[in-house]
Amino acid sequence: MRRFMSAAGIFVAVFWVASAVAQTPAASEWKLEMRTLAATSGIGLSNAPLIDRPEIRVIRVDLEPGAVRLLHTHDDVRYHLMIPITGSAQANLGPSAVPLQQWQPVFLDGGTTHGFQNNSATKLSVMEIFVRK
Repeated sequence: MRRFMSAAGIFVAVFWVASAVAQTPAASEWKLEMRTLAATSGIGLSNAPLIDRPEIRVIRVDLEPGAVRLLHTHDDVRYHLMIPITGSAQANLGPSAVPLQQWQPVFLDGGTTHGFQNNSATKLSVMEIFVRK
């Protein structure tokens, strides 16, 4: 049953992202501005919002070589997906470290303790999708 609920949640998240993207201005109409995250969030990180709506938020996070996003939670979301879009990442899920290849998503319930890091010598970009409560 949990596998079915996870699959259903991913389907809903992808559907919401697709509908939000369809209503988002074309890339030529907006400029992606990366902003550096505070040191309390980790080191070597910057992000930019791609979609920010009441039901869903999508951000791009760039990690410099050696960058670490410290362990944290998102208690205001139902589901959270992290997807490395360039290179590979290491997802830190509480005490466990999980290697992620490019485009390999990790699906988390809201409130799950997690972080991630870039152990490579090149910049890494991660897409994060938050399905809000």
